[in-house]
Amino acid sequence: MTSFTRGVFGLALAATGLAVGGCSRESVPTVEEKLVGRWEWQQTETGDQRALTPGNTGHQVLVEFDRRGRARFYQDGQLVSAAAFSVRRVMNGFGKPSQHVIIYRGYQNNQYYSVSGNRLHLQDASGKSSAHTYIRAAPEVSARTPL
Repeated sequence: MTSFTRGVFGLALAATGLAVGGCSRESVPTVEEKLVGRWEWQQTETGDQRALTPGNTGHQVLVEFDRRGRARFYQDGQLVSAAAFSVRRVMNGFGKPSQHVIIYRGYQNNQYYSVSGNRLHLQDASGKSSAHTYIRAAPEVSARTPL
């Protein structure tokens, strides 16, 4: 794995899937359910350099979170890494809003996440000032799936 890939995936590993069980709530999706799907990387911002994008790195990155708690990371159409993950809600103290964090098994980096419309925002939980933005990608259509 290249240093670029490790950097984007290390930061993006905070954007991974979780197991979502059956639910008796209304049809409004939970924060965790909104994470499930395919996400296309748009940019990464760090405090010490210009924003990284597919245009200036020459790489397309995709993260896929599934309902079974697996995250798959692709670069330029090739699977480069996978990890099991879970999601936790973290309370920030009285009167402050809670945050959601993705915890990856086997990796040291966890990420705070939020979903707003078709955008996924990830922030490293390790104290580094790296923020990643993804947009929801269209589901992949299998060659065996009738149209």
